[in-house]
Amino acid sequence: MGDTESERKDRADDEDRPEDGVTDSRPECHRRSCTERATFVVLERYQEETGHGAVEAEAVLCQAHANEESPTNLDASYPDYVFRVEPLEGTQDTDTA
Repeated sequence: MGDTESERKDRADDEDRPEDGVTDSRPECHRRSCTERATFVVLERYQEETGHGAVEAEAVLCQAHANEESPTNLDASYPDYVFRVEPLEGTQDTDTA
């Protein structure tokens, strides 16, 4: 009896799964042409050009691109200005040994 298309697809899906059964659900890096998994989230909150409210810019980035990040809207800073780079949830290395 021959394989059905559905059976072949199921087998291919199984082959793509990690051995430990845990899938990597982290998104890809936000930078164009980068296919690395994101490990950091970068947030910058600054005043809109018109002064009528705050703008929040957020991007998920891989380690290399997160290292390159710096504030870009300091000219639009205000008392609640924020610039931070934080690890994505679940990406921190908890091994302290």
